[in-house]
Amino acid sequence: MQYDIAVIGGGPAGVSAAITAASKGRKVILFEAHGFSPRLRSVAKISDYMGIPDVSGTELMDIFVKHLFQSGTDVVEEKIISLREVGEGFVLGTPTGDYTADAVVLATGISRSTLIPGEKEFLGKGVSYCALVDAPKFKHKRVAAIATVPDALNEIEYLADQVEQVFFFPRYQGFVPPKKKNITVVLDTPTEITGTDKVTGLRAGDDFYSVQAAFVFRASDPLNSFLPGLEIRGRSIYVDDQAETNIEGVFAGGDCTGQPWQVNRAAGQGQKAALSAIRYLGRRDEGINY
Repeated sequence: MQYDIAVIGGGPAGVSAAITAASKGRKVILFEAHGFSPRLRSVAKISDYMGIPDVSGTELMDIFVKHLFQSGTDVVEEKIISLREVGEGFVLGTPTGDYTADAVVLATGISRSTLIPGEKEFLGKGVSYCALVDAPKFKHKRVAAIATVPDALNEIEYLADQVEQVFFFPRYQGFVPPKKKNITVVLDTPTEITGTDKVTGLRAGDDFYSVQAAFVFRASDPLNSFLPGLEIRGRSIYVDDQAETNIEGVFAGGDCTGQPWQVNRAAGQGQKAALSAIRYLGRRDEGINY
């Protein structure tokens, strides 16, 4: 199905963008892979959200999500692993399929994790953010799996079914050791991914692990991992005052565009990004230079 606008991210900014675009009669699809803003859900009390004082993060997010599903937006609970321009639109890839849209709103939030040395250099050369897509390439190999979110366990267990051995580095509290015998839990912190033209190892603590791939699972992947050419300043997407990125047809809002990281700002910026995307589509359809 062809969509007018695709929204990547199901936090306050993404939900706001989707609801806004759908309310204007646009066909909208939203992608969310991590349970609709686990970071906001971890906040015990929010007292400064206008009109809803003294609410928990989970309660507030549940209100947003209920409105999202009432808006008529199509929701796909999968991560985006590729985003490419095709003709005048975009093709968005998930582990199970492709979707097309005329414009894209990025509302991915921001990862609190820093990149591991070597991660950027070996992306696509042994570093991966998706086991469902890349695990079969490493059959009978040894790999590392580094996770900062508990919902990565399903992908890690799938990974273990495909490869010879997994060295699992949990980087979050309260992890449950996987039951598969070929998964080895390592509590040391990964410090470097090594290799020459491809990944050949990983350092953690005083030890070296000979692996042929490193799978990294975070709530938010580096943005230019699926959209090469996207202008990043510091850790944020660069946007102008109309929420436009440097790529025509791609807009952004919320925490991924910088501080302050607040729910009010995120919701407002998501709305702005959606309205700018709608104006872009209207002008493009009318043949007006945008």
